[in-house]
Amino acid sequence: MLNNSDLMRLLALLFFLLGALPLAAQMPQHQAMPKGQAANGPATPPPDADLRGHVVTPRANHAGHRVEYDLYVDERQVNYTGKTRLAIAINGQIPAPTLRFTEGDTAIIRVHNQMSVETSIHWHGILLPNQYDGVPYLNTAPIEPGGTHTFTFPLIQSGTYWYHSHTMLQEQSGLYGSIVIQPREVKYELKEYVLLLSDWTDHPPKEVLRYLKRAGEWFAVQKGATQSYGEAIAAGYFKDKVRQEWGRMPAMDLTDIYYNKFLTNGREKSYYPDAKPGEVVRLRVINGSASSYFYLQYSGGPMQVIAADGINVEPFPVSKLEIATAETYDLLVTIPPAGAAELRATANDITGYSSSYFGAGEPMKAPDLPRINYFQMMREMGSMGNMTGMDMGGNGEMDPNGSGMKGMNMKGGSGDMKGMDRGKKKKGNETSGMNMGDTPAMKGMYMQNGTMPASTAPSPQNRPMNEQEKSGKSMGTMQDKGGSMAGMDMSGGMAGKSMGGAGGDFNYNQLRALNPTTLDSTRQWRDIKLTLTGNMLRYVWSFDNKTLSKADKIPIRRGENVRMTFTNLTMMRHPLHLHGHFFRMVNAQGAYSPMKHTFDIPAMGTVTIEFEANEEQDWFFHCHILYHMMAGMARIISYDASPQNEFAKTNYKYLKREDNAVYPWFDLSVHSQAAYLEGTLSNNRNALEFEGRVNYEGNYETETHLLRYLDKRQLWAGFVGYDFRDNKTLRSEADAEGGNRRTVENNRNFRRQAEVGVYYLLPMLVRAELRTDLTGQLRLRLERRDLPLSNNVFMDISGNTDKEFTLGFRYMVSKYASLSTNYDNQYGWGAGLTFHY
Repeated sequence: MLNNSDLMRLLALLFFLLGALPLAAQMPQHQAMPKGQAANGPATPPPDADLRGHVVTPRANHAGHRVEYDLYVDERQVNYTGKTRLAIAINGQIPAPTLRFTEGDTAIIRVHNQMSVETSIHWHGILLPNQYDGVPYLNTAPIEPGGTHTFTFPLIQSGTYWYHSHTMLQEQSGLYGSIVIQPREVKYELKEYVLLLSDWTDHPPKEVLRYLKRAGEWFAVQKGATQSYGEAIAAGYFKDKVRQEWGRMPAMDLTDIYYNKFLTNGREKSYYPDAKPGEVVRLRVINGSASSYFYLQYSGGPMQVIAADGINVEPFPVSKLEIATAETYDLLVTIPPAGAAELRATANDITGYSSSYFGAGEPMKAPDLPRINYFQMMREMGSMGNMTGMDMGGNGEMDPNGSGMKGMNMKGGSGDMKGMDRGKKKKGNETSGMNMGDTPAMKGMYMQNGTMPASTAPSPQNRPMNEQEKSGKSMGTMQDKGGSMAGMDMSGGMAGKSMGGAGGDFNYNQLRALNPTTLDSTRQWRDIKLTLTGNMLRYVWSFDNKTLSKADKIPIRRGENVRMTFTNLTMMRHPLHLHGHFFRMVNAQGAYSPMKHTFDIPAMGTVTIEFEANEEQDWFFHCHILYHMMAGMARIISYDASPQNEFAKTNYKYLKREDNAVYPWFDLSVHSQAAYLEGTLSNNRNALEFEGRVNYEGNYETETHLLRYLDKRQLWAGFVGYDFRDNKTLRSEADAEGGNRRTVENNRNFRRQAEVGVYYLLPMLVRAELRTDLTGQLRLRLERRDLPLSNNVFMDISGNTDKEFTLGFRYMVSKYASLSTNYDNQYGWGAGLTFHY
């Protein structure tokens, strides 16, 4: 028998081992930067000389050249917030250098990996041979430490693009840069600027993903987005909050992460005094963030949208443009006669912004955007579910088997759900995402697949038919002939050019291709339907409830037309990107639907894309929110009867294991009456959970469960485990009373029993546990964790049929610590600190 001293040493060792879970856990491979690695000095933003306007001069043609770059990737120090952090830079700068080419050139880019971990570069939006696409373990070998990889490919397109790492989470650490490809023929002279938007967190990216996996509250606390019951009562949304949690829905949010800074070209504020008063300039805007959407506003007047994802579109004015993660837009703006006009990029959760000032003189500020009313957004989302009969299926996912999707169409919209007033007439082509076919005012409008009949979108000019289906991968007529800015008259120069109206908020339906983009109807069609699925509580993201690690490839065949229809069953927006292809994103422009490589799909929305299968081998398709991709929302598009590379022969085992890594977390409460520890090791479908408590009289209880989630929505889990406890000073003869096979050797104060049981997530996010030990003794337990009372205060409550009851409160003071108190009906009241990992 163990004496009290031995027992306390044993329990102390157990607590220490569980506290060391992070060291024992299998973390994702190919980390961005090893711990202890010395950085090579500070990273810098691009030099001022590189940020000056680049003047494009007229030319009739361009004979292609070999354009060579050497990119050196290494670890660097940065300080954006007053704290020095490690990052990854190229040629010593963040963002990486802008790579400039002209259509017809041959790019020769040597990437030198000077880190002690592998890396990669993906050329986002560039049409190139499969082996140079840059996804490690899919189509390109990783660039090993100390190694060099040479990328050689022809430039068969023009426009605004970018490049970034595709290795684990390195993109978040700074490994991204811009690409500008000028057209062969230019008929105008125009000054242009490249603006690369990004987000920055002081937390190591792998720590961010681990924290998202544990459903930590601190990011929401920092944003004021906890949506607590106290705040709901004060604001008049109590019933909405109850309705939300009754549907097992976590708190609403627009983004998962609280970012410390938002940057443009590596700066929070940038100045471009070389932009002259009255001058019209081109802004090549790239959203190179890891997971942020931005609203763009220009204080100097309306912005003229002239290109999307590198391809020219019919120009149209906007006053506010939302750019999704990984998208690019080209804009024309006029420099004011006096002062410096601000182009502001505000994160769509309104937690911060970056500013770029064009012109000289007094700054002209863009207007502030109002803070997000999360409760109103919650009410509107609940109203949508009610209107469609959609079952709020739990964990942040809709139930596709409900009557829900009938009559609901979210295509073509910006995903903005403000107001949700379906009675008001919308401007332009906006239909508020609703199918109005049954209403007299909208009679005859066909909104299936997000389109209106092609006859409603006639060509504004007599242009030749699009021949993209005849020209293989050539961009050809997808771009404007002669670089003439989508039909704008440049003959008189750009100075003083009118921007054509005040414009309004941006909507995808405003994007109109220069030429018809319809595919060759004589080709065979392949229809692919995918649902976007996820579990927000466990931070698992997927298509059709299958993460990349569990999914089969999506087969297509060269020479056919592919139509992909996506239905978003989650409460989050997702920017989806298809490598190696441009697709027509079907919108209200019908035959003139725009060509893109990345598109946003709003919560509960549906989007259809179409493309010609003109490639070979395998290509990546994924959500471009970095943490969603790393949590499983990715697939491989595979060309049948195509040669297999070395990675395909092993079914991409190294790529596929990334989303199924094991993540650890724990909470340790040190209170005046006892210490409590809860620890978890978890991957996509399995978890090892430990719960233990010990007081200062030598009493202790521990339970360990190994569980597996059983259903697609992960509401059910089965487990096996062991209950090991001895509350010496609390034992009594009454412990064996009350039936249920209780004995002096098996009761709530003394137990050594293996057990088996199930968990189920009830409405109100209550976790129910029903278990039995090997003697047949049953126990039912109900538990609610992290119930928000105010923005920083949370309550935990638990009770079971063994008459054990706990009630606790926590006030979060940081990501890692809370002031806490609890009542345990066996150990009594206590207060102290809770440490979170």
